[in-house]
Amino acid sequence: MVITGVSQPAFNSLRKQLSEANQAVITGMTDGTITGHGVTANYRYDSSTETLTVDVIHHPFFVPVSAIESQLRAAIQSS
Repeated sequence: MVITGVSQPAFNSLRKQLSEANQAVITGMTDGTITGHGVTANYRYDSSTETLTVDVIHHPFFVPVSAIESQLRAAIQSS
């Protein structure tokens, strides 16, 4: 999934929200891996284009990728 319009402060807030709530373990500053609640995803953030690219590589069968994307978008908008 590609999420555009993600400012640097919004990206930093997303990383903080996920880490503080113990929802996920995040490696890397602008690219890396997010793991938590049975979900594993690789991500890359490009601050020059304000684009966050997330590739979900594993998730529980009962959690669709669309739900993961929805949660990420909501977290970004709330920041």
